[in-house]
Amino acid sequence: MAGLVLLIGENPHSHEPLIQCLKSDGLSVLPVRTLPDALMHLRNPALVVAAVISNVGMRRQQDLDAMLEICASRPHLPLILAVNELYDLHSEFRTSIRGLHILKTPLEHPDSQRAIRDVIESARTSNSLDKGSEEERSGILASDLSSPGIQQYSESFLSRVGMADVPVLLHGETGVGKEVMARRLCAYSARANKPFLKLNCAALPSELIESELFGYEKGAFTGATIDKPGKFELAQGGTILLDEIGDMDIRLQAKLLQVLQDGEVQPLGSRRIVKVDVRVMAATHRDLRRGIEDGAFREDLYYRLNVINIVIPPLRERPQEIIPLAETLLRRHLPPGTAAPIITKELQEAMLGYSWPGNVREVENVMRRYLVYQDADVLARELQKLSASVTPAAEKVPELSLATGNGNGHSNDHGGGNVVTMDHLEQTSRQAETKLLLDALGATRWNRRQAAAQLKIDYKAFLYKLQKYGIVEKGKRGEVGA
Repeated sequence: MAGLVLLIGENPHSHEPLIQCLKSDGLSVLPVRTLPDALMHLRNPALVVAAVISNVGMRRQQDLDAMLEICASRPHLPLILAVNELYDLHSEFRTSIRGLHILKTPLEHPDSQRAIRDVIESARTSNSLDKGSEEERSGILASDLSSPGIQQYSESFLSRVGMADVPVLLHGETGVGKEVMARRLCAYSARANKPFLKLNCAALPSELIESELFGYEKGAFTGATIDKPGKFELAQGGTILLDEIGDMDIRLQAKLLQVLQDGEVQPLGSRRIVKVDVRVMAATHRDLRRGIEDGAFREDLYYRLNVINIVIPPLRERPQEIIPLAETLLRRHLPPGTAAPIITKELQEAMLGYSWPGNVREVENVMRRYLVYQDADVLARELQKLSASVTPAAEKVPELSLATGNGNGHSNDHGGGNVVTMDHLEQTSRQAETKLLLDALGATRWNRRQAAAQLKIDYKAFLYKLQKYGIVEKGKRGEVGA
């Protein structure tokens, strides 16, 4: 078996035997304390659930209302209740809950555990659960946009990653939905009902990022008139998403690494050490390995964050999602009481022929424009013009003015016109970088530390490049070694 089980109980730790039993069957368990908390998760159509198990009393009207809404919104979802109060409820309420299973023994009892496993397995074999899962999967992107590139990752994979309390590194172009994927993974986790905080590392100066993450005490710097907790303190028990981690200042990277290793933060201007329990997710559109080579990103931080690496493909590689996504976004921005304009065949063809460099965000903007135009032909012509002028990021090739071949000023494309091969690009890049290193060394009389500082790269990264390109000082002439 595989899937996610919502376990409702005021003291989730008391149900550890049941949790371990379900995990042994390949099921993930998300503990919540109340029925309204469970309902909050179930309102997210991206969350595919195998069963709901409740061990709370049905004393309050809001509990009864929550149970009825769960039943109405998830008609194929098995509901398992272990509460004595239910027997005293009016029979009309009991019969109105479809798929209700009542346990006559405590959850920890072996009979209850067997009954729960039988209910979940029976739901699968009768295709009830499969039907519900298919409906939810087809509606994930169409109703909540909460799983970009879902075809690449199975529900069981995302569930396991969500429940695993380890760092996650999300890669993808701008606008593909890295934050949305992070929130989806958080929804699967045991931290789902805890804070989810986000910080964009590219949007603020490094000094502000430091105070935002770690907090500060009154008087720590000019303008610090009160004590302010950082996001790590505010997210205690929850999740932090560090967006555009590749743009974080390298000095701050060292402090972040310390937090990940020790689980401690020290607010600015304070001697106080704060223990934090926070799951860190990071997102970037940059090549962090290249950043390591350039001395812009710490290698030790990269391996600390890169426990799980999820790459979200750009929208142009998911053409089957473009039209359903556009229809959903169109409905999302539709004024109340108005009918959605039809995406005509001609407009669909124009949309499928466009590369969408802005990904999901750009689709949303185009659909909002369509609601203003109310003219599919005009929008289709716009997209066709854009298609002729925009080159996808994956297809962009830098212009080269250097000779890439035989040294006589002519390229070695053998009749291929302006075609530049990857070998030519690599060779040209190597030549340009070698020249830059040699120029810096020459200007500093081969003082390698000064040369690294002049190029504004880390000293160790500078030494790595010298070794990579075989640059050694011979005598006093600074020749390039073999």
